Amino acid sequence: MHDHDEGPRLSPLAMRMTRQAMLRKTAGGAAALGASSWLLAACGGSSGGGSGGSGGSTSDDPSLPIGTKNRPITLPISSDNPAIASGKSPERGPFVIYDWDYYLSPAVVKSFEQKYNVKAQLTTFASIDEAVNKIASGAITPDVWVPDAEHIYQVAQSKLIQPINHSYIPNLDKAITAAANPWYDRGARYTSPNFINTFGIGWRNDLVNINPANEKNCWDVFWETPGGTPMGMLNAAPYDAISMTMIRNGSTLEHVSEDDVTKAANDLSKLSNVKWQYTSFQPLGTGVEHLAFAFNGDFAVIGDYLSKSVPISAVDYYFPAAGNGVILNDCWTIPKSAKNPVLAHLWMNHFLETESAIANFRDVGYQTMLTDLTVDKLVAAKVADPHEIEMAFSPPAFQENGIPVPFWNTQQLMWMEREFAQLTS
Repeated sequence: MHDHDEGPRLSPLAMRMTRQAMLRKTAGGAAALGASSWLLAACGGSSGGGSGGSGGSTSDDPSLPIGTKNRPITLPISSDNPAIASGKSPERGPFVIYDWDYYLSPAVVKSFEQKYNVKAQLTTFASIDEAVNKIASGAITPDVWVPDAEHIYQVAQSKLIQPINHSYIPNLDKAITAAANPWYDRGARYTSPNFINTFGIGWRNDLVNINPANEKNCWDVFWETPGGTPMGMLNAAPYDAISMTMIRNGSTLEHVSEDDVTKAANDLSKLSNVKWQYTSFQPLGTGVEHLAFAFNGDFAVIGDYLSKSVPISAVDYYFPAAGNGVILNDCWTIPKSAKNPVLAHLWMNHFLETESAIANFRDVGYQTMLTDLTVDKLVAAKVADPHEIEMAFSPPAFQENGIPVPFWNTQQLMWMEREFAQLTS
């Protein structure tokens, strides 16, 4: 399905993935925590930690993230920020979508416009801090917005988003449990699911002889592959590779001490011939690298970077179905200042249509967390090469069992940024 004669191209999908990785890097660190008073206030100051109750109560234990998969957060709802009433008619718009660049299929926007006879306007942002500051200041008043799950606790606590009324979003029932009742927003009080990605192992099987599925610990491949093998390592956020290595060392990310972070960073420092990078589709596709810790979405476009003589079957991607791997997802929210909140709810519902999920996978390479979205449906829709679809697709076991990026507390972010700076200096 890919025309190799044209040579490598930076498709809209590739640009979206590159841009999002860069944006996550600007948003994830302790520097952002220190610079953003809204974030520190929402986190309960610098103490971090959380027991996972309503609002995520703070703790003096620096090894406890604010919230985790096994210590979920129930976000509070206050009387001065209620959900809209049921039974309201849609507004006339215009409907404003605030999203990451290259992150949404134009076909999904168009079908929503046609369904509700409304004009939609897509506005994009360059970092999570930019988006928060513009929404908080009133510089922009979007109707829907896509922060990642890592920041939901803070923006909800700051009342920058409003609760949702589930009566307008029946398609939430189509989402898998991990998305419809997520750990970061128990009861889906403020969010509906957007996309998921996994952090896994990509490699060129024609250039390196490995099989992570046969390893007792799949993450060992980075350390057991013959020395000098060129490999890539994610640097989209300071904690990406460090989290993977802590999981390799037996952590579930429920408790993370400074010693855990230091040991993981020391283990990573022993790898040779490593390039720290945002995305891997180009270096793996061109053969510059043989192995990479990478986003699954990279593999929905990697065929565009293979030479004419290399088949797509020369590329593989692995994520452990048992769950000992990192996953991340984004979600739709409705800003408190939204001018069209009924349309916002209807947009959330429209996004969870199977047809919307197929269009989004085709155009952005990532997956909506729906129970009825399958590889067979995507192959039948010819959204990409079948092997690319299989590599990029996250079956229910990945989505349900994976270890999500926690709500790190300030100390944990500082430890990770310190070690990450040393690793990449």
